[in-house]
Amino acid sequence: MPPIGTAMNIFVSLDSNYIHPLCVMLSSLAETNAGNSFDLYVAYSSLTEDDFLRMEKAIGSLNAKIHRVPVDENIFAGAPVLDRLSKATYYRLLIGEILPESVDRLLYLDPDIVINGDLTDFYNTDLGDKVIAGCTHLYGFNKWVNFARLGIRKKNRTCYVNAGVLLIDLKKWRKAVTVSSILGFIQKNIKILLLADQDVINVLFADKLMHVDERLYNLDEKTFRYFSEKSPADKRIDLGWVRRNTVIIHYNGKQKPWHDTEYKGRLGEFYEQFKSVGK
Repeated sequence: MPPIGTAMNIFVSLDSNYIHPLCVMLSSLAETNAGNSFDLYVAYSSLTEDDFLRMEKAIGSLNAKIHRVPVDENIFAGAPVLDRLSKATYYRLLIGEILPESVDRLLYLDPDIVINGDLTDFYNTDLGDKVIAGCTHLYGFNKWVNFARLGIRKKNRTCYVNAGVLLIDLKKWRKAVTVSSILGFIQKNIKILLLADQDVINVLFADKLMHVDERLYNLDEKTFRYFSEKSPADKRIDLGWVRRNTVIIHYNGKQKPWHDTEYKGRLGEFYEQFKSVGK
């Protein structure tokens, strides 16, 4: 049997509405990371046996084990959500207490993602004294507006990360926050949490975030447009660059390639490679 590369912990949280996108993501993971092994932790409150069978099918021959992590759906009752999000997105805030103590590092991934390359380098990133590595999708004025909205002090400002892709040192996370402190923060600040649990992560870990290259590890359509049209020339990219270099592609906009028959984004071709999985 050939040697297995990097062993990785991956965490996802979702309801049944996102099973098909998740299965597409798992299929892409199996295609691009066949040399690695995975423990996949799935946080849920309403998934079915059929949903988990579809995940197993999507994984195929990948060396991966699925761990079911049931969550009480009432724990975040009253927390604000967005049109494209369910309460399940908040379950990532529970990682410190719902995952085994043996899990000390993990990669959180939204279900609406395609894996386009080997995750090894990203997963092994040296976080130093930081808790989380993530990518920003905000530039210029919009970034400063979010800092001001959330009351993040100037000395703590690094970047406002998109929470769809997060590499987390779980040992440090457990020392920094508890579920009770998170719930207390949400209750106290509910009126300013316009971007739900993403805001929570950005405030609680404001000075413990490491910025990594969004062109590589969290490329969405908006970010692709910026780096293909408006960015400095030395950071300019095109679809050929994405095919060769980008590891994680994120379909986090209002348009979804699995809903829209005429998807207008330029990154849709990467989803097309795996979309037949999980139907």
